[in-house]
Amino acid sequence: MILNSNIYGSGYPILVFHGLFGSGKNWVSFAKEFASIYQIHLLDIRNHGNSFYSDKMNYEIISEDILEYINYYKLNHPILLGHSMGGRAVMKFSIKYPIIPKKIIIVDISPKAYSNTDQEKIIRILKKVDFNIINTRKDLDFFLKTWIYDLKIRSFFSKCTNRQKNGKLCFYFSLSNIEKNYNFLINQEIKNGLYHGPALFLRGEYSNYLSYEDCNDIRKLFPKFKICTIKKSDHWIHIDNPYEFYKKINVFLKKT
Repeated sequence: MILNSNIYGSGYPILVFHGLFGSGKNWVSFAKEFASIYQIHLLDIRNHGNSFYSDKMNYEIISEDILEYINYYKLNHPILLGHSMGGRAVMKFSIKYPIIPKKIIIVDISPKAYSNTDQEKIIRILKKVDFNIINTRKDLDFFLKTWIYDLKIRSFFSKCTNRQKNGKLCFYFSLSNIEKNYNFLINQEIKNGLYHGPALFLRGEYSNYLSYEDCNDIRKLFPKFKICTIKKSDHWIHIDNPYEFYKKINVFLKKT
């Protein structure tokens, strides 16, 4: 099965991979910014958005999904961009198939194993949601407010919903499959490979997902990497400071 995507513009292909719980829809503003020069593919990773659901989900399998997508669309050495979980997917794919990507951009994530992340708490909270009672996004926001104080995070999950044919809301991802595979996605290190192409790592100034202390781990896999900090941004860099985010990427893309 081929991953679902929305494609914008024409030109050299850039494949964009969203973070955990998200979908390609989260990156429409990015696509519109770059679609005049590049062909932007906003993909939904398995168990997210309109892509297929599966009880199997790890970065080896996701790499196969990406390879099938690239072959299906006959893309020649695309540029890959990934945020958070999507960044880990891009890292694994790049060290598994190092001759395919022309360049990679990793947004606020590292190859290290993570533990005690907020997502584990989020999963426990989301499992409490009953869409037989919660009928609107406003209802969902009100319900989540008890446990999630950050309006930006609540807004994100409200947008990660879809209306079913029966009229009921549902999450735009498979919560059960994500929970089942959480260890593979977050708690295990990305390793066993080498990508010699240009690799740009962008970190949020206020984020703790990617730090300069991670450089040694990154260098083992990506010897030609560069790391930059995006000022006044947290984990969702592309939303917090899109101007500087786009500027750094533009410079990186134009380098031969």
